[in-house]
Amino acid sequence: MVRRQTMTASPASVLISAQKDEGPFLLEWLAYHRVIGFERIIVASNDCTDGSDALLDALHAAGEVVHLTNRVGPDEIPQKKAAATILASGAVPPGAWTMWLDLDEYLLPPDTTGRLPALLAELGDQEALSIAWRFCGDSGNATWPGRQIWPSFPRAARRWRRKPPQVKTLFRFGDWIEAFDIHRPILRAGVGPDDFRWIGSDRQPVPAEFYHRDRRNPYNRLASVQNLYRLGQVLHFSIRTPDMFQRKRARGDGYFDAANQHAVVRDAQFYAKKNQNQAEERSAFPLIPDITAEMRRLAALPGVADCLSRIDGFRWPDAPATTPLSTTEPSHG
Repeated sequence: MVRRQTMTASPASVLISAQKDEGPFLLEWLAYHRVIGFERIIVASNDCTDGSDALLDALHAAGEVVHLTNRVGPDEIPQKKAAATILASGAVPPGAWTMWLDLDEYLLPPDTTGRLPALLAELGDQEALSIAWRFCGDSGNATWPGRQIWPSFPRAARRWRRKPPQVKTLFRFGDWIEAFDIHRPILRAGVGPDDFRWIGSDRQPVPAEFYHRDRRNPYNRLASVQNLYRLGQVLHFSIRTPDMFQRKRARGDGYFDAANQHAVVRDAQFYAKKNQNQAEERSAFPLIPDITAEMRRLAALPGVADCLSRIDGFRWPDAPATTPLSTTEPSHG
């Protein structure tokens, strides 16, 4: 069972994120990442209408999360503004292993027994680990079952990829970091591979482009398609289910300002492209009992259950079903 988070201690690991109207998913996402070992979780929220900000306030009051209000102007990009807000808050202490994950992303360490501490121990003197995305489809669900890490969602993309994948990065925060980005940290001018040791989840050094500062959007792909998940994977539930995909469309894209929301078209073609169900991915399922216990502990805190009852779409799912699957794939690491 996970210890109660304390705001006075200096955490060894910090999870950061931004959200808007993602109340149905918030409790499980928090519980999961507490269970795997993140000691502090910071969430910046903006323009919420579904009650998720009230839920975060209740959890903040209980000392379980740091909730920051992200005030976004009409010409500002919500996630970039959240990154600046989190950095300015001082809630990420120097030396803490830090990672940005959105609420549809789950860090899956290669060792679910040792969890995050085992992964950090394996990194040794590295300063950053960029972990490959793995898209997870709707697994045939027409409606939201209530949980993401659950037997209802056993399917994902194949491990083998035709092109190098995008990443999310676990990094040690310090003076060499100038800013946060949703995929990776932004390094200060002059910081290079000799100063900041950076590998991918394939155990290889990241491409040199990760150190370049002249790109409009920071580089965020691994160099190869081999052995992508040796040091973990980020399960990316980009679409979830048809009903929740409609809510995703309504929320808009947090990486664009209000005037440029048209830049990402979330239509049936987008859904089909992200709906990757070719293989099984059950590695996180042994954590379900601990996640459930942590969700129930959080729900019992003052005001939390009341907030959950007001969020349309939040529900406790039925007991896990056991559905045999026949999809198999060759191992490519």
